Amino acid sequence: MYNILIADDETTEREVIRFLLKKDGFPFEVREASNGKNAWELLEKEKFDILFTDIRMPFYDGLELAGRARRLYPDIQIIFFSGYDDFTYVKEALSLHVVNYILKPVNPEEFRATITQVLHSLEEQSALSRNHILYQLINGGSPSVDFSFLRTYHRLLLLQFQRDFWGKEEPDESLGLRQILPQDCDLVNLNPAQSLILFSGQRHHHQWYQQLAGDLTKRLWQKYHIKCFAEISEPFQTPEEIPAAFEKAELLLTERLFFTPNPPESRKSLSVLPENDSNDDMIYRQLQTDIQLKDAEGLIRHMDILLATYKNAKNYSHIYVRFLCTNLLKTLCDGLAGRSEDSFDEYARAIYNLNHFSEIEALLTRLTRRLADILEQEQASPQHAIQLVKQFIRQHYSEDLSLDILSAQIHLTPRYLSALFIKEMGCGINKYIKRVRMKKAMELLLQTNLKVNEIARQVGYTNLSYFCKSFLDDFEVTPEKFRADPGTARNQETLLHDLNI
Repeated sequence: MYNILIADDETTEREVIRFLLKKDGFPFEVREASNGKNAWELLEKEKFDILFTDIRMPFYDGLELAGRARRLYPDIQIIFFSGYDDFTYVKEALSLHVVNYILKPVNPEEFRATITQVLHSLEEQSALSRNHILYQLINGGSPSVDFSFLRTYHRLLLLQFQRDFWGKEEPDESLGLRQILPQDCDLVNLNPAQSLILFSGQRHHHQWYQQLAGDLTKRLWQKYHIKCFAEISEPFQTPEEIPAAFEKAELLLTERLFFTPNPPESRKSLSVLPENDSNDDMIYRQLQTDIQLKDAEGLIRHMDILLATYKNAKNYSHIYVRFLCTNLLKTLCDGLAGRSEDSFDEYARAIYNLNHFSEIEALLTRLTRRLADILEQEQASPQHAIQLVKQFIRQHYSEDLSLDILSAQIHLTPRYLSALFIKEMGCGINKYIKRVRMKKAMELLLQTNLKVNEIARQVGYTNLSYFCKSFLDDFEVTPEKFRADPGTARNQETLLHDLNI
């Protein structure tokens, strides 16, 4: 259940919002305030997930209230609704990162779409928060926030996939796992190839969990032809026991993965976003990624999709569509920052003065093409290509990093990338990858108490013996001896030189 605060000095307007929330069955605990001052007093006393506020109110107006709320609760979802279609208000709303600016009288479809978007964001925040707490706990940390929600769990099931899986397929419901899993359990994806199922509620015999694990792995194989290893923990009573249960289950799985006669096939990097995905939010995020990766073609394609969607948004008010377009404008101007003299304020005001969507579309398209031309020129730089490859290696060193995978990331042939990398860096890609992994291994040996086999896994080696041999070849000392006396390692300066850092 989420908490929403409705702030408006008109009783009728508050009643309309209450009615729409109830009519659509949204799961909210609703509180009301008749002015900005009363709303702020409520915010100081209790935490709200959503602030739904009018702009013009006695004492504190909606802008001041929203600013205070944002400072008090950085993650609060803010929605403005107002009878004033004013550019100054909307510009201020953008600076406060509000979800939407809805014009009165409230359009029910626009309202439903906005609340649905907010709910999705809240659920994502909740999942990320719970996962973060769990990550801290199973990695030996002490969460600084309340983790009492973990007290309901009494056993865990660890799943290790044969290759990176989450992200390629839609999790949970589309996998059909919920048809097998009991209702009183939670599925948490620790990384693209590893998941954790936490059980609460009724306790069963060990054989029951073994049967469930067998059904899960069988279904995954039947539907996706992916091999999955599963390990059941012993029962535990408190959240503090979860790390030990997880470590034991992971160790048993690690031994099976390292020493099985037919080791799992290499992990592969996956593209998450489908080519023709029509989800506006996903495409908007992909557009931001296009700018970051200097993908001019992707930028143009995704902008065209979004503009076509907004153009056909017949059921939404003009203020809603202009608000969306102003968000797109901000993304483009952020991308152009430092690359041209284009001013967000100038173009944003233009959007609010244009009368037809076709004029707004032409303005955004013109800016998109300008940014795409700049990105295309920058992408052609060999230094940029190498920087992208180095960045990808440093972010994915724990995964399989073949030349084919790396060349696909920057749309170059493997042979050309190999020659270009040697020319720019003075060493081959495989050698660079190994150096990155070895540097990370040295850091983990010195800064953590992780076992050597766990460090090997974290830096991309599925075979412990091969990792130890590679470490010995590079530094003329075993990982254990290096941890005991770092000064015995050789060639550390060479490693840093090869990494060009």
